[in-house]
Amino acid sequence: MFTVRLFPAPELGNASFLVADPDAGVAAVIDPFRDVDGYLTHAEEHNLRVTLALDTHLHNDFLSGSRELAALSGAEIDPLPPDVEVELGGMTIRALHTPGHTPDHKSYLILEGDRPVALFSGGAVMVGAIARTDLFGPHLAMHLALEALRTLQVDIAVYPTHGGGSFCGIGGQNEHETTLGRERETNPFFQATEVMPFLARALDQHRYPAYYADMAGINREGLPLLGRHPSPPARLTADEVALLMEKGAAVVDVRPGVEYDRGHIPGSYSVGLDGGPFSAWVGWLVPRDRSLVLAGGTHAQHVEAQRQLHRIGFDAVAGALAGGMDAWQSSGRKLSTFETADIEDLAGWILSGEVMTVLDARDDHEWAAGHAPGAVHMYVPDIPHHAAEIPREAPVAVHCGVGYRAGIAASLLEQAGLKRIIHVNAPYEDWAARLHLAETIPT
Repeated sequence: MFTVRLFPAPELGNASFLVADPDAGVAAVIDPFRDVDGYLTHAEEHNLRVTLALDTHLHNDFLSGSRELAALSGAEIDPLPPDVEVELGGMTIRALHTPGHTPDHKSYLILEGDRPVALFSGGAVMVGAIARTDLFGPHLAMHLALEALRTLQVDIAVYPTHGGGSFCGIGGQNEHETTLGRERETNPFFQATEVMPFLARALDQHRYPAYYADMAGINREGLPLLGRHPSPPARLTADEVALLMEKGAAVVDVRPGVEYDRGHIPGSYSVGLDGGPFSAWVGWLVPRDRSLVLAGGTHAQHVEAQRQLHRIGFDAVAGALAGGMDAWQSSGRKLSTFETADIEDLAGWILSGEVMTVLDARDDHEWAAGHAPGAVHMYVPDIPHHAAEIPREAPVAVHCGVGYRAGIAASLLEQAGLKRIIHVNAPYEDWAARLHLAETIPT
């Protein structure tokens, strides 16, 4: 009887899987992340040998750990062609050509004897969605996506790599286990029977991070191996951090936005480790070859931040500021601050005609669904390119959906030279609810 152990990467919205035959003592890892200690530790604890590493597709959002597993465990990296099978203990793994998310995408069908029991679908099928089909150009989307649906007709357990929160599959649920039967009944892509409605849904995707552009090439070529236990970020003094900044290093503050507002290194990026896709936003805003310095938070958080950055191939972490903002101030350097506000504050300013710019940092889909009157729309990654369009003589109150992206946006506005920045750290739904309440109160 085969077993499956899920290894989630919440910041990516993804999961990888260790599939094992406990009786034979062998295991395979499907779509492994680059930090492989978890797989190897699990295997050791359950008397398993990792003998096989498989990727469903050439990943655009993370760096495969297959080469790490091969180096550390002797696992075979087997690029199975479609319809080719490999034995793993008492089970058979068959590769199926399921193009859609990428042209060469494969899913892996697990058979016990002649009976198919599970499908590891990568992005061909997600819970409630399919992974986006436009990463290689919209001209491929229709053909590939339809093929992905036509080839998957067996009512078996499905384990998708991509889930809710992944930029590779907007609209999916936060699950990594389903069945094809369930998806045929509930997944809107299975429900679409005509080409145009299906195509409209498939192409109605949000933008994806800039680092995706070179990720496939890096996965082809590989990066230097990290080993099972990479060294933690070096502990840096304030003077060392300042010198690195003079040489062009980007300082990434991993604290929540509200803490960043109270005091931060001028010109740093506010990208909280908790509350959002940390590595995706760093990868979207900071060039891959730019040296990185981590700041704020604890040493454990710096280690986790480095791990998440390694997963997307951002290896240029020069270290982390030891002692936090206290150390920065003790070195004689100043901190910057932002004002933190909530929706009540924002509503008051708008209704009273306060002289200020209200900047909505949400994406195009969110903006189109509704926005505050008089707001300026500027999605987070567009701010470095368009901040010069914002008036300098009035304060800027920046908001997003819940406050996380607004914190990032506020730090980008500071880098662009704006002086009085107000971080609205509250859900946009509070504004929508306030508008609804106002509409229902008799005048």
